[in-house]
Amino acid sequence: MQRNLVLETVRSLASHPTAEEVYENVILRDRRISKATVYRNLALLASMGQIRKVPMPGTEPDRYDFNLSPHFHAKCRNCGRMVDAYSLGKDSDFSFSSPFKVEDVELVLTGLCGECARKLDQPAEER
Repeated sequence: MQRNLVLETVRSLASHPTAEEVYENVILRDRRISKATVYRNLALLASMGQIRKVPMPGTEPDRYDFNLSPHFHAKCRNCGRMVDAYSLGKDSDFSFSSPFKVEDVELVLTGLCGECARKLDQPAEER
């Protein structure tokens, strides 16, 4: 029951939520669930392959993604919104100094989402 609630919450928050954001949304539906239970279930769901843990660079908290198809992530440096980014290439497009089979890639692109880019391109009086 609790695991399903955590999974449903990650799926409903299509924003690549942090564990804390998942917890904040889970307790709106079940006040009895503890933070440790949410964190434990996120780790379990990721290890079971039902969600993906997205390691973030630096000191930012990891995020979670329900989209299991091969893709990267792009993060807006202004508002923090994350979106999925897809590569048109294949693992054969990489070059290695010795034989290597790519199994997974974690890459986070940083820039501005469309909404923030539009806001920042507007003159100050129009914001």
